[in-house]
Amino acid sequence: MSSAQTTRLTAILTMVAAMACLSTQDTFSKKLMLSLAPVLIIWTRYGLQTALAGVSIWRSRSPQWLRTRQWRLQLLRGALVVGGSVFGYGALQRMPVAEFTAIYCLVPLAVTLVARFVMKEQVSPAGWLCMAGGLCGALLVVRPGGHVDPTGAALALMGVICYTGFQTLTGVLARQDSPLTIQLYTSAFGFVSLSVLVPFFWPAEWPWPTLALLAWVALAGSYGQYFMVLAFSKAPASTLSPYLYSAIGFSALGGWLMFDHWPDALAVGGMGMIAGFGLLSGWLNNPKATA
Repeated sequence: MSSAQTTRLTAILTMVAAMACLSTQDTFSKKLMLSLAPVLIIWTRYGLQTALAGVSIWRSRSPQWLRTRQWRLQLLRGALVVGGSVFGYGALQRMPVAEFTAIYCLVPLAVTLVARFVMKEQVSPAGWLCMAGGLCGALLVVRPGGHVDPTGAALALMGVICYTGFQTLTGVLARQDSPLTIQLYTSAFGFVSLSVLVPFFWPAEWPWPTLALLAWVALAGSYGQYFMVLAFSKAPASTLSPYLYSAIGFSALGGWLMFDHWPDALAVGGMGMIAGFGLLSGWLNNPKATA
């Protein structure tokens, strides 16, 4: 196996690991929100991410990683990921984990829209078909009469908008700054901005089971975000985007094990459409695949 192939495989496996971590975070966060405000969960996660990134930079003795070439984009990415987290946790309180993840998996297709209308990139007829197919799949998941709360679905779609911008900026920044630099700026922004709200939600007591679960959620989220940035630093989005859909499988398994919930047949069909058209879109956007 050549060096380029090894790097590509490492990036793919890193992305799958990121999806496993983030799905674990969502599954256990839903359980944790039965006893703790979402703001505290998100704040703790960003606090841990900031500490881990800061310690890693200190141990590497590479102070240049504290500097960024695009600090405005770093702050914008931080604001978008905080917005996506807040909307996402609001949706997760009202939706099953698998359906929630499926809606968030519309992000790669939405990134294609951004590429077309913001970056003026060309989108083929097949690309438009993929976006239409993914949207139809989402409508099956959130259809009236299904198991998804309409408010939860609306919050999830707002989160998709935030994460579309976040995902777009991740690919841009990963080509200019190190993964640790990106992780540090995003995490620090989330931690500082949410610190203003934390006193209003601080609980009267912290049982040990709650603290242990909170630490587990924070670790899973921290490593998930870091693995994602690391993957994008090793391979382009066109290579990695299809593997984002592994999150649907991880989340469906987690929802079944933790909450004994399995999506109904139409929702499963919708999830399959989102993943299938997303995979096709990723294949079409890969120059080597279509050459």
